[in-house]
Amino acid sequence: MMTHDAKQALKQAFLCPYTLYRGHVTLDALTFDAYLQKFAQRAGFIAALHTSGQLSTSEAYNQLADLWHQLSEAYAPVSPTLNCQP
Repeated sequence: MMTHDAKQALKQAFLCPYTLYRGHVTLDALTFDAYLQKFAQRAGFIAALHTSGQLSTSEAYNQLADLWHQLSEAYAPVSPTLNCQP
């Protein structure tokens, strides 16, 4: 029988999976990877809410635009050290 903590950990891993970073390890790269994974998770939730009719198209668009803006702000300070194009 699973403990309450084990059930919570399993639920968390299912709802918010996290993939380990596999690139060149730097603080900037790890930080941006965390922001990128957070963006992807939230974008998926927004898409699911829109698809199920719980979020209007305009509200989904606005939330995705806000998420994109947050990701862009997170990328700007680290972009020179990541060796990639935006």
